[in-house]
Amino acid sequence: MKLTYEIKPADELSPLEIAVILNYWEEREWNTLTVEEFKEKFSGSEFHLLRDENSGIYCLTRINFDFKIELNHSVYNICELVGLVSVTKNRGYGQQLLQHIVHNLTTRKIECIGFCAKELRPFYEKCKLSILYNKAEYLQEKIADGQFEANSDDDIVIISIADDQYKLLAGLNEDCIGYLLF
Repeated sequence: MKLTYEIKPADELSPLEIAVILNYWEEREWNTLTVEEFKEKFSGSEFHLLRDENSGIYCLTRINFDFKIELNHSVYNICELVGLVSVTKNRGYGQQLLQHIVHNLTTRKIECIGFCAKELRPFYEKCKLSILYNKAEYLQEKIADGQFEANSDDDIVIISIADDQYKLLAGLNEDCIGYLLF
């Protein structure tokens, strides 16, 4: 079976594609979104899909462009890979989609990172992606009233990033905290 790689902005997704995405993301609070609400909520994103010849989705993820990181008092436009889901596990679809994404973003000179829990490290290691182990907690997220909380993930996964930003992220520690800006 030949699978094809496709990129779609949110406003080009069909109602069926949106239903498939929401089903596999398993984010209960998003299940009530209308098609229009979904497209508005994710208007700053691209959806990267691996499909068969009948347009069935085998693997999907979202690249969030409404994402910035503040490091050492400078703000960086680094997009975020989020919601990577393979419809069928252990078939190599996730790895195949990530290979396409890395090539695509590198070609377009778009910097991108993702986050993962320790349990997912073996998958990203198998994909031969660089991982900044135990660094995600040093990227704090603004929650309310100027308060921040640590990222709930463990690691930062490097999808496509310049060397200087890589060094900044690798230097995160308890004395050098970064901030996620949405």
